Amino acid sequence: MRSALRWTAVLCVAVTLVLGAAPASAAPEMPPITQSLNENQACRTASTVDTNDPPWAQARLRPERAWTHTDGSGVTVAVLDTGVDATSPALSGKVQGAGKDCVGHGTFVAGIVAAAPRPGGGFSGIAPGARVLSVPVTDRTGGTTAPSLATGIRTALAAGARIVQVSAAVVEPSPELADAVAGAVAAGAVIVAPAAVAAGRKPVAAYPAAYPGVVSVAALTPQGAPMRTDLPGIRVDLAAPGAAITGPGPGGPGLFTASGDAVAAAMVSGTAALVRSYRPALSGPETARRLKETAYPPAGGIPDPLLGNGVVDPAAAVTAELPSGAATSAAAPAAVRMPAPAERGPEVLAGIVAAVAGTIIALVAIGAVVLPRARRRGWRAG
Repeated sequence: MRSALRWTAVLCVAVTLVLGAAPASAAPEMPPITQSLNENQACRTASTVDTNDPPWAQARLRPERAWTHTDGSGVTVAVLDTGVDATSPALSGKVQGAGKDCVGHGTFVAGIVAAAPRPGGGFSGIAPGARVLSVPVTDRTGGTTAPSLATGIRTALAAGARIVQVSAAVVEPSPELADAVAGAVAAGAVIVAPAAVAAGRKPVAAYPAAYPGVVSVAALTPQGAPMRTDLPGIRVDLAAPGAAITGPGPGGPGLFTASGDAVAAAMVSGTAALVRSYRPALSGPETARRLKETAYPPAGGIPDPLLGNGVVDPAAAVTAELPSGAATSAAAPAAVRMPAPAERGPEVLAGIVAAVAGTIIALVAIGAVVLPRARRRGWRAG
């Protein structure tokens, strides 16, 4: 009896240690980066937060599945935003035109596109082998104009960028901006931009994303749902993680969090860099088509007003074999598919361990009572 109870106690301690080892702590609180500052707000300061936990967006998209084929090397992504501060080790040596970034948003977006993997695991850019061209197109607070965006697109094209991430946006069409977009698309560039911006409490179509030829991107939440649920009349080509996203910022190695369609667009720009690195012969329109046709499709396999062609899939975009010629029907997406959106490995493991351990403890406890009684009554094994 005492021996059986001792084994029960040992098992309880072992189970406690196993369950205690399961990762159950919440992610550390990271300072937020918004797309703009108030007029009198000070510049963003460095973050002191660090973690080796993989961000949810990275766990969902799993860009490392594409890295066995390409990491984006040889491709330059222009980031039209608030500037890029390359003091973060994740961006060291990767940024042309690095400088002051008071808002911090451009630095964050550049990290989503091309940041090097952090030592020990955790955050990484979608295309860590790509380079970034910083093209500031905003004022100190993050405000921009259509002429600034048009000039930025032409600057990026003249510098040889093959992917143009236009994070900043305006809410009114502009002949000058439309002309710059048309010229870049005709020259073979892939332009990626946020589908919508907030105007008061209501999202409105953003430019340049509303122009033909631009890949328009909307943001997803960690639950896989559209971040915005009211996008009437706003064209969406693709969706990507864009809420509570982890990434680098200005001032040093610390991590920040940010949300929005522009952050989601950076996921697509990084994926476009992977595609153009692995398939350099593709034209800009062919690259954009590949991004759309290899996306993880919405329910029913047809385009959705909030998700477009579906959620960008880096590995499928790189490796899938698509029919040549005209674009295929949206009802026939590529065969290569993403993994399930939510990774629940630690929680499932803990539940299995708890269930098994509970069963073992119960059996040992029963044995501690039943076996002695059976032996007193003359029962013997065999």
